[in-house]
Amino acid sequence: MENAPIPPISLWRAEFTDPATERAYRADIQHRMARQLRLALYVWAALLLLFGLPDYQALGGSTVFWTLMGYRMGTAALLLVAATALRSRPHLAPEGRLVLWLQLAGFPFFFLFLLLRPEMRAWTIGMVMIVNLSLFIFIPGRVALCAWVALVGTAGTVATLVTTGTAPTLAPGLALLLTLPAVVGFISANRLQRVQRQEFIVRTRLLQANADLTAEIARRTELQAELQRQATTDPLTGLLNRREFAQRFALDLARAERDRSPLSVVLLDLDHFKKINDQFGHAAGDEVLRQVARLCQQCFRSIDSIGRLGGEEFAVLLPGASLDGAAAVAQRLGQQLAATPVEFGAHTIPLSATMGVAERLPHEKTLDAVLQRADLGLYAGKQAGRGRVMVSRPDGQIVQHADAVAPPVSSPAPGASGAQTL
Repeated sequence: MENAPIPPISLWRAEFTDPATERAYRADIQHRMARQLRLALYVWAALLLLFGLPDYQALGGSTVFWTLMGYRMGTAALLLVAATALRSRPHLAPEGRLVLWLQLAGFPFFFLFLLLRPEMRAWTIGMVMIVNLSLFIFIPGRVALCAWVALVGTAGTVATLVTTGTAPTLAPGLALLLTLPAVVGFISANRLQRVQRQEFIVRTRLLQANADLTAEIARRTELQAELQRQATTDPLTGLLNRREFAQRFALDLARAERDRSPLSVVLLDLDHFKKINDQFGHAAGDEVLRQVARLCQQCFRSIDSIGRLGGEEFAVLLPGASLDGAAAVAQRLGQQLAATPVEFGAHTIPLSATMGVAERLPHEKTLDAVLQRADLGLYAGKQAGRGRVMVSRPDGQIVQHADAVAPPVSSPAPGASGAQTL
């Protein structure tokens, strides 16, 4: 795209040969060109009226003066109306026909001036030369249309000069004299408009390249975020996977050691999950896991990290939470699970979970060390009948939460397996 050639531009008209490209260019410049043209029309109208003062000094209040002044005022009014119209219709500026008709309406003034004041031939010739140059340089328009106006103005001026007594033999020289400024203006305006169109193409391509680059950056950012999400979350539940859960533990551990704040872990295992899969199918089991994930997100704080460690086993990190506080939240989660069965088709699947809770001890530096003690509580809860919250105390005892009269449950022997899947 960067090396693509500039679309062809007409040598005579200085416009894109492709109509769609030319329309796009005109739409791009219309507001800027309309402002420039309004300013030119205001100056044109002001100068037209201002030069009525020398006429009055020379002619007084004669009929000739008022004839010329009437034409001046009519043309000025036409210019002001056109300038006003450009405010609401800026597309008229690059389209060019408005300027064409205004220029054609203004030129006959010089013919009338020569007819009424033939003694001002030299002054009129000079003014027409300036006007022929200004058609291209001062008034924004299309060079091809302005060339036709200059041709009409030159031919009309020469014909009027001959009519008012100028020798016909001088007509070719006068035509050349009047045409020369128009040629200079045409070449200058033609070159300028070609350059402007080339710049438009380059700028358009740069803007498109910038838009493509922005879109690519956004796409890559989105892709990176998706890859990050896939690398850190469980695809079924949207919770943290085990690897990301371990990284969150490292961050929470550093914060806990710095602030000397507690850090607790809740280990959760669904009861009879294998039976759910066997009885209702794996789709029902997946819905159960998603339901548990949603309830966990509702029960725990936004600063808590919830992960699915595998199968039907979940874990929660609770920074700043004591052992009793973590156990109380786990108890509420258990009650919420029991109160929110899963509706799957025509079946209602009750939910129950056994949980083990442990608070990190000062010498524990790894996630596995804390999870092992929570797992002992979880195993003890399974052995005691499931559907309960078991607390692993720092002294090694495991007790059921919210059961003050229940005696401590002996810890399994070292090396005992973790929570069982039923």
